[in-house]
Amino acid sequence: MADHAFIHRAPAEARAVELPLLSGEFPAGLRGTLLRNGPGIQQAGSTPVHFLDGYAMVAGARFEDGRVIYNARHVDLPLARAEQAAGRLVGRRPFTNRPGGALANLGRMSLRTGAAHEVYVWGGSVVASDVDGHYLLDPITLDTRGPAPINAIGGGLSQLCAMPRFDPHSGHLVAYVMTPGMLGSDTVTVVEYDGGWVERARVKRSLGVKGAVLHDLCATANHYLLVQFGLLDVPRAALGGCVVLDAVGLPPGAARILAVPRRGDGPIRELPLPDGHQSFHIANAWEADGQLVVDTTIYDGMLDFDPLNPPGLGRGGPKPGASREPGGPFLCRHTLDLVSGAHQAVVHREAGGEAPSVREDLGGRRHRYAWVSAQGTPGDEPVRNAYYWYHGLAKLDCDAGRTASLWDAGPRVHVTAPQFAPRGTAEDDGWVLAWTHDAASGRGELVVLDAAEPARGPVARFGLPAPLPPASHVTWMPA
Repeated sequence: MADHAFIHRAPAEARAVELPLLSGEFPAGLRGTLLRNGPGIQQAGSTPVHFLDGYAMVAGARFEDGRVIYNARHVDLPLARAEQAAGRLVGRRPFTNRPGGALANLGRMSLRTGAAHEVYVWGGSVVASDVDGHYLLDPITLDTRGPAPINAIGGGLSQLCAMPRFDPHSGHLVAYVMTPGMLGSDTVTVVEYDGGWVERARVKRSLGVKGAVLHDLCATANHYLLVQFGLLDVPRAALGGCVVLDAVGLPPGAARILAVPRRGDGPIRELPLPDGHQSFHIANAWEADGQLVVDTTIYDGMLDFDPLNPPGLGRGGPKPGASREPGGPFLCRHTLDLVSGAHQAVVHREAGGEAPSVREDLGGRRHRYAWVSAQGTPGDEPVRNAYYWYHGLAKLDCDAGRTASLWDAGPRVHVTAPQFAPRGTAEDDGWVLAWTHDAASGRGELVVLDAAEPARGPVARFGLPAPLPPASHVTWMPA
């Protein structure tokens, strides 16, 4: 079996398991929980689904008193219950059509997801999220508590923000809902919530286009930054002959960063990506000296997600402009002069990696470093540079535009998105943690590295009771 096929194995649940220390020493002073969310069960009844359409599995490793306690739970989703009872796929997914071809999917533009995209902490709960719903989990056991209040702003064809962010400027959670325009253009509504899930701010703007596909976001002192990674060919998607994400294209100007003013009625400012490039994730952004600076990860080419199909599902339809082997991901620094409107995007090809993590208290403020999943020595995966196929972890110097330190785990070890956990006050004084899978042993691990010098390798490795498929995203919950 190919090493990369491990992603399609459904992970086992666990409750309050103490993880054994495999090597190194317990990191003194590290207290908190590393959380991951990613696809768990990847079929609806007898119907296989694309990896990214699986039902959410949230796992957490809690560091306390020299021990690591591990929990892993499938999120109790209404969609999962309905589909397992029916024994089949009942909702069209972003990457998986309902069986029956175009006729079965004609006009079905309200997408269902397994909430397996992001994990964040808010209002006393851990939250698993995707574009059609967020779900509250117990912060210790990870048992499902129920739908999150944020779901109330979605519904219909609207798409919730899959990746909300904590904003240190306001102390609020920032999220958005994108509503397709029926007669006019699409609109985006950005909302802020306090710790009790009470809405404290709301800004609504026209996007000036139809078919906008949004993803990550960040907040600076005066702007919300949103990533638009392409434009959806709505008629093609509605005809049902292809999965919805196969109808996303990358014509000139389709990929851009949108700067939405937090106050007043000013227009959205656009930070276009270089033609032919695609971006999904923001590392961080800030404002200083009349300039808005945004660091993103960027691909030289459009991603093709077909290699994440399980055996038997086959390839999707044609994807104009998509590349099975895009260049990147690289760091891209955008600079926008807030007075003149002049914009510059510099791609730093010496700074490679994806799923960036920065020190949380620097969110929306000037930073220098980011930690990313990085290539390392490539393995047997079908796409070297696409999301999930990483064999290393890197510290990027975003000011210098280079990789400052790289831990290469080897071609048979897959490394998830990393997460920074602080120790002292210096920006890189802390640890960086990640989940790994060793194809040689079949073992899943949790690794802890020195954030200042990841190249030194793990300072501690902990064994998991069962391997985990890749995480979509991870987060750190302080004790």
